[in-house]
Amino acid sequence: MAVQSRKKLCLIIPSHWSGTMGGTEYQVRCLLERLVREGRFDIYYLTRRYDAGFRPDGYRIIRIAGTDGIRRYGRCFDGPRLMRLLYQIRPDVIYQRNGGAYTGFAAAYARRYGCRMIWHIAHEDEVLPFQERFSMRSAIRCIDRRIFEYGIQNACHIIAQTRQQGHLLETYHGRRPDAVIPNFHPLPSEQICKEDAPVTIAWVANFKSWKQPEVFIRLAGDLEQRGEKVRCVMVGAPADWAPEWQRSLEEKIRRVRNLTCLGRQSVERVNAILAAAHIFVNTSLAEGFANTFIQAWMRSVPVVSLHCNPDGILEREGVGFFSGSYGKMLADVVRLIRNPGLRTQMGVNAQGYAAERHSERNIVRLTNLFAA
Repeated sequence: MAVQSRKKLCLIIPSHWSGTMGGTEYQVRCLLERLVREGRFDIYYLTRRYDAGFRPDGYRIIRIAGTDGIRRYGRCFDGPRLMRLLYQIRPDVIYQRNGGAYTGFAAAYARRYGCRMIWHIAHEDEVLPFQERFSMRSAIRCIDRRIFEYGIQNACHIIAQTRQQGHLLETYHGRRPDAVIPNFHPLPSEQICKEDAPVTIAWVANFKSWKQPEVFIRLAGDLEQRGEKVRCVMVGAPADWAPEWQRSLEEKIRRVRNLTCLGRQSVERVNAILAAAHIFVNTSLAEGFANTFIQAWMRSVPVVSLHCNPDGILEREGVGFFSGSYGKMLADVVRLIRNPGLRTQMGVNAQGYAAERHSERNIVRLTNLFAA
């Protein structure tokens, strides 16, 4: 009897988690670990950014191109190299996440050579109308966006993280998602233990302007001035791309006595910090579906979010507060600080909701599309 060869699966992701760890990279890591265990595919991870010292187990990493010179302004310049790699690999399935020019190139290859191409929305901004002030750099971004929009129209399948993303996709691009699959996380393996005092308030994100770390610094300072007995903790990679901004943030952090910044930490360390935390605060201007929400919820931590409330979950499920303004966010945090019973109940709700809706069972729904 002839042995049937395994299908080839290409993951096209701008960064590998060994180079940059963000929400997309963590989700792909969880997915890839599952795929390697199952052994159904020959897997190729095509990326721009990864640690050359990293040794993949059960799959290959191939660098699409570097980020030097003009390439740092856009991914449209990587098109010829990416298309050559795909032609050499001849994948049966392409999975692309973190939308951009790579989405369009992947869709063009799939359309020409008859393979399945799946695009997974990573952020609401990807399906909102493109807005950019004119400059030389924005001209390149416009080219990237046109290629990306071709990909949105021609992807074989589109996956949304939330119903809201699906609504935006239909409103602005005339397509409905083929599936809405919430982000997934492994269940906690560490002990969840929260001391009565002080109340620990956590903020976790890479330092980027749209993550607004300065707002959490302000929050910590205002809590200190109010005399609240709390410990505030920030975790995230520094903004190496903006050293002056990073230095100004660090100076502000040093002035707040109840605030500690731990810098870049592993996922495992972040989970341990959250397991001991009482409140999680998100100050981002926008998100896809923040992985940190799920990490916090799984560790019985209610979320207070300034601007992001995916599908209205925070109030509907009783797992936190959607504030909408700085003053309301401060009031919401103070309410949780002073009401341990409410914190505990929201934590119980959060853990139950996350275990039901965001477990690794969701990976199966995704891999079924690969194998269809």
